[in-house]
This record gives sequence, structure tokens and C-alpha cells, in this order.
Amino acid sequence: MVDSVGQFIALASAGVPWQNVAMNAEQIKISDDPAPIKGRVRRFWTRDLGSVTSRDAANATRILLALIALNASRGGMLASSSWPFQPRVALIAFLIVSICAFVSRVVSWKLDARLRAVMAMADQAICLLTLAAYPQTVAIYLPFVTFVLGVSLRRSDILWVALDYLLLATIIAFHNRLAALFPTLGIVSDDVLRLQFTLVTGTASAVMAFKAAQWGARIADRWNGELLDTAAHARALPIANIAAKLALRFDVSSMLICWQQEGDRAPECYRFSAGKLSEGDVELSTLEQMLAPDTSGNGFIWNSKGSRALVDAQSWFGASVRTIDLAFLPIEEGEPSNVAALPIRTSALQGYIYLLGIPRISEQALDQIVGASRAVSATLDRYLMFEAWRERAFANARLDLSRDMHDSVLQTLAGLRLQVAALIKDTELPVATRTERLESLQSIIAAEQACLRELVADANLPIGEKIDLASHLTQRVELLSRQWGIACALSADPAPLWVSPDVAVEVEFLVREAVSNAVQHAKSSRVEVIAAQREDELFITLKSDGASALLPDIGASNIEGVRSRSLTRRLKALNGRAYADSIERGVLLSIRIPLEVIVDVPPADR
Repeated sequence: MVDSVGQFIALASAGVPWQNVAMNAEQIKISDDPAPIKGRVRRFWTRDLGSVTSRDAANATRILLALIALNASRGGMLASSSWPFQPRVALIAFLIVSICAFVSRVVSWKLDARLRAVMAMADQAICLLTLAAYPQTVAIYLPFVTFVLGVSLRRSDILWVALDYLLLATIIAFHNRLAALFPTLGIVSDDVLRLQFTLVTGTASAVMAFKAAQWGARIADRWNGELLDTAAHARALPIANIAAKLALRFDVSSMLICWQQEGDRAPECYRFSAGKLSEGDVELSTLEQMLAPDTSGNGFIWNSKGSRALVDAQSWFGASVRTIDLAFLPIEEGEPSNVAALPIRTSALQGYIYLLGIPRISEQALDQIVGASRAVSATLDRYLMFEAWRERAFANARLDLSRDMHDSVLQTLAGLRLQVAALIKDTELPVATRTERLESLQSIIAAEQACLRELVADANLPIGEKIDLASHLTQRVELLSRQWGIACALSADPAPLWVSPDVAVEVEFLVREAVSNAVQHAKSSRVEVIAAQREDELFITLKSDGASALLPDIGASNIEGVRSRSLTRRLKALNGRAYADSIERGVLLSIRIPLEVIVDVPPADR
């Protein structure tokens, strides 16, 4: 029902006619009726599938362990135990809490969050109790040990696994001393304690090895993420940053980097040594060999002493050993012999990075080399993508600025042409008046030059800067009055209208074009501009007394009655809404612009 009401309100707020809203609401109600319980169950079990399902599996395992232990404690399996009653009570309590934890997320998410913290402590407590109470019954305590070390969700870090193991090992080591304080525990033989210790140690070692692999994977993921971030902020090919991160990742001090860009004949080569990147002095024939050391194009680790390499074979059988000759590499005297080769494969770059002095040769090291190679290629690809995007953005920005200046000059010239034509036509005008009119035209040209310089300055303001739109519009309206010889006035709030430079520039040109259209096409002699800001929205209204040049014509869904392509484009760039309509004496153009939206001006149509 809540979903239906939400969709009903969304349809109504989007401007859908009331009859259609009612019809859609009826359709929503009908679609929710069939099998509501089945739909809720499906949403419940598919919500947040990963973590919720893992918690459910852990809670179900707790219940199963408690039931198995209780069943064993009732049988003859524990006949030799001297205190079966107390552990049984503890297991029953653990079973009850486990069941509560299993159903808690159905009842309340607050209860679920609190019980998860309780269960982490309950797991350890019941595991320690089973170790102490049933030291001779492997079938009971070993599943609890495995669960606490490997399954408990809170113990995801290898450090927590090690601390849990130390706690369990301490209980085993001091079992007989605890039995002296609590006789019901019973003294057990050294053989039993050794078996306990061996099983707990073996389980902990396996879990820690698994966690160590996860830890290594997390380190690699974090390193890959940091490497990718360098591409987003780089203003030049980030080879130095990549080399520095590779040096830290693989503990090497020097490397050779060579690549060839698409369409370039001469490949490039650089040497990274002691934290500095320098251009490598390598012969062209050597560079060509460095770009293709292995026909397969895979990564490998090579030992110069035997000319053998461990190669990423990319097959079911994993890595393979092949003879690869890297005698052409310009390795300086004293540099270590092991060399790791990372291929660079991007859309526009092909090459290799040679890590000189890799510490060891192993399949695990090769896997890390292959992963790093893919991360480096992805980083360079990302940089090239951002670079292409920046170049296109700059080109579009230059095109838009030139278009705006072109429009500004044309509009100014159009106004001046009308006034000059009037001067030429009026032959009886006194010389003094004619001179005064010409000086006025000269001042208009000077003012327009100043406005163009201010436009360029505003376009180059830093992101986040705010300027007062009201002062800009006041200057623009005064200039438009003189330019077109009309009565153009501005009514605005007394408080400043603080907007971003992008919005200010677009709104100023929008007002300029609207007034120019009203004068040239609608023959208006009076235009009133009203500007106001309410919360996060800017409202601009233009009232003109000319003929209705903006006929009612539905264009885009948020721009009604506006037939000017230039005005429509600017409104879309500002994500604004506009409505133009005929009034008793003239035309009314109302515009609403959200101020939190970043202006995205599309490239001009040519």
C-alpha cells in the first residue's frame, strides 16, 4: 500500500493529468493485489542478499551445532564426563539465543543489530566451555572451534583469528590447573590435551591461511584503487606515479618502461631509479625488442642466470616455464638478476614495464605481476579516456564562448544598425542632436566591449565562486535600453542574487536574446525583467508589449510556447522550465531555474 501511495504522489507531482493519475493508481492497486504474501516473502529474502544470507547461514549453523551437542550429551557418548548437566544447560541457553538471533531481523532491525554483538561473545563463551567440559569428545568441541575461528562474521580479520586461537590454546594449556580450582572439570591426560592442541592449531592455521589470502587480495584491491585514482587527477601521462607505486608494491628500486602510441613510429623508453624517472638512452633496435620480448604477450618473471622464465600461460594448467632471452635489456652493472615483465595493453598504448630485481620467482608473485599489469593498463586507459573527455570539454567550452560572443556582437550590431538607419532617414535632424546620438552609439560600443571582457573573466572564475546576478542584469538591462532604443527595466529583490558564474552567464545571455527577439520580431517598445530567488530556485519573468511572436506551441516537456532554438537550448542547459503565453497587451515569458544543478552546455549545432 505504501508503494502504491508513493507512486500515486510521484505521478501527480510530475504533472500527469488527474484522470490519468487516478487510472494509474487503480492499475497499481490491481497489480499489488495478487499474492501479496508471496511478493513480500520474495522481497524479504532477496533484500541485501549477500550479508543477510551469510548471517542467516551463521545463525542456522549455531542452531545445528547446539542441537548436535545436546543430542550427544543425552546419549552414552558422554558417559565418562563428570558434569554433563551444567554444559547441557549452557547449550540449551545457547540454542535459545541462536534461535532468537535467527528470527530477530524479521522482528526488528534494532534487535538484529544488538543480538549480533551478543552472539559474537556467546560463540566464544560456548566454544571455551565445550573445550573444557568435553576434552575427550572431538566430535563436539571441534565443530565449535571451527565455527568460532572461521565462520563468525565479526572475526573477518586475521588478527582476530590469531587472538581467538591464543585464547583457545590458553584454555587447553591450563586445563588441569583449572580442574584443580573446579573439580567438576576433571583431570585429563596429556595425550588428550595434545590432541586438543593439535586439532585447534591445525584448524586455526587453515583459517589463518585462508584469511591471509583474503588479506592479500584486499591489499591488491586497495593498491589497484589507488593506482586508478592517479589517472583521474593526472594532467600528463602518469608514468612517474605508476612507477613509484610499482616500486613500493614489489619492493624494487629500478625499472624500465617502454611503450609505443598508436600511429607513432618511434617508441619511447624511460628508466625509473632511486625514486626518479628519467628518459632512457636506448637504441631503436633494442626498443623494438623490448616492446615484444615474448610472442604470447603475457607477463613473466625471468632469471638471467638460466634464461628461464615463469610465464603466465593463461591456460587450465596455470603458469609454464619457458626459455626467454632478455640479453638485449640495458641492465646496468650491479642490478639484480630477476626481472618481471608487465605488458601494457590499452586502446592507444602498447608496451612493457620491466621490474629489475624482483625479490623472488614464484607462481604467487607471478599472479601479483599479472594483476598489477591489468591495473596499470586500466589506469592508462582511464587517463586516456579522461584526457579525451577534457579535450572535448575544452573544445566545447571554447566553441560555446565563441558562439556567445558572436551572438553578443551580432545583437549589438543589429541594434546599432536600426539606430543608424533612423539617423540616416531623419535628414532634418539638427547637427548637435545628430552628434549627440552618434556619441551615444559610440558609448554603446564601448560598453559592449566592457561586457565582453567581463564575460570572459566570469567564465574563468574557479568552481564554487558566487557572483551577484542582480548587478549583472542591471548593467545588461541598461545597455539593452540604449542599444535598442526601448524602455527596458529590471525589478529584483533588494538582496543580492548569488549564483554560480555558469548560471549567471547563461541567464544574462538568455535575457539578452529574449529582449532582442521581442524587439526585432514582436516590435516591442517596452520590456520589463523581473528576477527573484526562492530557496534553491531562480525565477525570471519578461513582460513585453509587442505582438505575440511566441505562439503557443508545445515543444519539450518542460518548455512550452518557446519557439526560439537558442532560448530552448539555454533552458535545457540550465535544466530550467519555461512557459510563454500571450497576455492582454503583449507576451509573458516565465522561467524557473534550479540553482543546485550543474550547467552542462551541449555543443552548438553547426
